[in-house]
Amino acid sequence: MKNCNMGTVNHAEETLKLRELVVEKIAFGEKLINSIEKYKSLEGIQKLQRKISQELNFLKQIDKTGKIKKEHIQCSNLTHFSAVVKTISSVSKCISVNKVMMLDDRKITIDIICDDGLTWMKVIARNPKSLSQICMGDASYGVRSVVDHAEDYVECAKLNPCLFQIPKVVFVFVNGLGNNLATKIESFGIRVEGARLRDVDIDEDDDVDTTSFVQREKSDDINNSNLSTPDISHITKINLDVSAMLAYVSSVCNGSASLYEFSVRVLAQQAEWERLRPQKPILDEFFKGKKMYCCQTAKDSFISIVNTVGGTNEKIRAEEFLQRITVLPDDATAEDIVEDNSKNDLFRHVQLTPDKTLLVGGKIKERSLVIFTFGDRIGAVTVTSNDGFVRAARQQGIDFVVFVHESRALTEQKEQARAVGPRF
Repeated sequence: MKNCNMGTVNHAEETLKLRELVVEKIAFGEKLINSIEKYKSLEGIQKLQRKISQELNFLKQIDKTGKIKKEHIQCSNLTHFSAVVKTISSVSKCISVNKVMMLDDRKITIDIICDDGLTWMKVIARNPKSLSQICMGDASYGVRSVVDHAEDYVECAKLNPCLFQIPKVVFVFVNGLGNNLATKIESFGIRVEGARLRDVDIDEDDDVDTTSFVQREKSDDINNSNLSTPDISHITKINLDVSAMLAYVSSVCNGSASLYEFSVRVLAQQAEWERLRPQKPILDEFFKGKKMYCCQTAKDSFISIVNTVGGTNEKIRAEEFLQRITVLPDDATAEDIVEDNSKNDLFRHVQLTPDKTLLVGGKIKERSLVIFTFGDRIGAVTVTSNDGFVRAARQQGIDFVVFVHESRALTEQKEQARAVGPRF
């Protein structure tokens, strides 16, 4: 009974704290609306006011009903609107906010147009790590990354010259961004404003299970071969996960492990593992005599990651490796492949059926589920280092047919920036 009472008290305290935060957000939003009155002659400012009002009405409604969740506060757009208003006050000759432009058949919203139309600005108030993760593809299906927005802004600016000039594009990162991401955005010719943060850079596919590095450092046995499906030597089709493609083209798997010691703990650990257990020979041996496939989602994610954090040679290896891989639509099945499947007894029935599905959450990410399910449908062994997904799927009763190897990050950019020096 005492434990029940404690639980009730804790829940009440949590609810009270959430309500206090909602009240603070509402006060913040009302103050924000008042602060933009001085810009009332600015094109698009009324639209911005309406958006803020809609956000306030939503917060007031959940405050009234008491159905408050932490996500309501964390995902509030008021932070972004506030950043836009603050940026307006710092620019010169602002002529429009929330300006909608057309790019092909899509609408592109330009946050701020200033310098009499010669500068377009996008204001980003997201958490820096979240920005990098989304660029790695770790987001719900359809969520566009800041790199996607960069491409849109540049392309749209070319189609809408002002005073016979292509408008300059500026991205303002209110909370900063990772070094690698800043470099990638600048490669489009965009000026980046905001603190550059080294510790939020992401070096590899975030779906790869990296949460167990600490435990692994305490043990000599980190081999994931026990997770691999036994008796799969006769299966001649391979489905490549993003993590497998990254490992195959990674600089650390192609010679740099013996040349550098890295100051970043995760990279240093992977380099040490690579010296002890080189992964590329293992993958090459497994690939022998087999046909390699990947789905469109895996290819797109792989290219995005390589383009964002890959080095020159890693990009070259990625292009060459993709030429060896047959890319199919995400929803492809074994019938789409011209091969003799008669020997693949393991695939008389696919793992996932309408009455047997996986729940997204935790280590079961949306993108990984698409990739593993693709391998299941085409009757291929999924090659992956995402042991977290494999374990989580097994806990839900799904045993995918897999070959699991050790994870390796893209490291070439770090060999100059963060390597402490030649090993030999």
